[in-house]
Amino acid sequence: MRKGGVRELSMRATRARIPEERPWYVPCVRAGSPLMDLHPMLRAAWAFAVASSALLVQASCARAIDDDYHEPVLIGPDAGMQILNVCVQTECPAPFATCPGVAAPCGVDLRSDVEHCGACDTPCPGRTKSTHGSYVCSEAQCRIACDEMFADCNDSPADGCETATADDPDNCGACGNKCKDGVLCWKGACGCPSGFTQCGNDCKRLDSDVDNCGACGSLCRAPKDPADPRWRCGPKITPENAEWSCASGACNLMCRTGFGDCNQDFCGDGCEIDLRFDPKNCGVCGNACAPGQFCNFGTCLCPEGLTACRGECVDIDKDPLNCGLCGHKCPGPAATWPGQTSNGSPTCEGGLCGYVCYPGFADCDGRLGNGCEAKLASDQRNCGQCGTACDVAGGQPCVEGKCLTKACERGPLR
Repeated sequence: MRKGGVRELSMRATRARIPEERPWYVPCVRAGSPLMDLHPMLRAAWAFAVASSALLVQASCARAIDDDYHEPVLIGPDAGMQILNVCVQTECPAPFATCPGVAAPCGVDLRSDVEHCGACDTPCPGRTKSTHGSYVCSEAQCRIACDEMFADCNDSPADGCETATADDPDNCGACGNKCKDGVLCWKGACGCPSGFTQCGNDCKRLDSDVDNCGACGSLCRAPKDPADPRWRCGPKITPENAEWSCASGACNLMCRTGFGDCNQDFCGDGCEIDLRFDPKNCGVCGNACAPGQFCNFGTCLCPEGLTACRGECVDIDKDPLNCGLCGHKCPGPAATWPGQTSNGSPTCEGGLCGYVCYPGFADCDGRLGNGCEAKLASDQRNCGQCGTACDVAGGQPCVEGKCLTKACERGPLR
């Protein structure tokens, strides 16, 4: 049918009018026809146009035979061919929303946004000293993630993680885990571990604890009696870098932790060697570090393949703070570096600097200073990948990396 110079062809109707068995052919021009008076080139052009039209209609019918339904094809002076029936969608699909303070349309996922949990401007509670945990938005509901050794045993997010599972005998290590009567809860476990003894409400090592040396409450201190035989270098004499310590459950005068009597002259020069930093006596007397190594708190550094940089052992082939050589910091922001926020991080591979974006982000503006600034899931100008722009002027959102569309509503044909 024709409306306003535009003809709508129904594929079903076309298929019904033309029998499938009928062969397609180009009509012949008989002798005496007015067309025969046309110039030969014009007659050839007319024949080619007729043949092309027949082939196009035949192809359309062939497609209609294979498919159950086709959108109408509009033919007219200015209509062209309608390929896709898709228009810009501006209404956010659930669970996405456009919330105040968020630049991107439909840029908020109400299932997981702690500032808009379940609905816009519905923030989850902030962390306080008494909550012992941080609130997260999960499936559009605020839930609390407890710190280590704390739990929400009363199932009330209002008071946070109220139970300290480290020492609660009724909730030891987990809610509802009750210790036996008289057994303490220590570091999340009922009773003291092997090698420890219960002293009051605590577990102590009686073999080395200066406040419980050999027995609970037995203090290891310098003897008040100058005639006590434990004054090994003479009454009231304490050699350099020596102190009263508990070892094997006995209190005696010995070297302070980190020092050693390497020349075996305890009563002469005391504990003369600092075992923490002496490269010839690293950790214990006589343990010499290899050439090029240094002693760092009793350990020889650096192992093979690492380089000493400012007192640390680093792999200059992979360390972005010491890439290629000590102190060479790779450019670009990193979230793990103090005072910086970023969606990516500098890298060092083979001593050469690079930069990598976290999943879902990209450096679309080519400026390393702001890192990976584009959030591909919601950026209208970089939707799914850099350079893929939605209809920003039309308000078309980018949702989960795709420009939002909908089926067009058909208006009357004119």
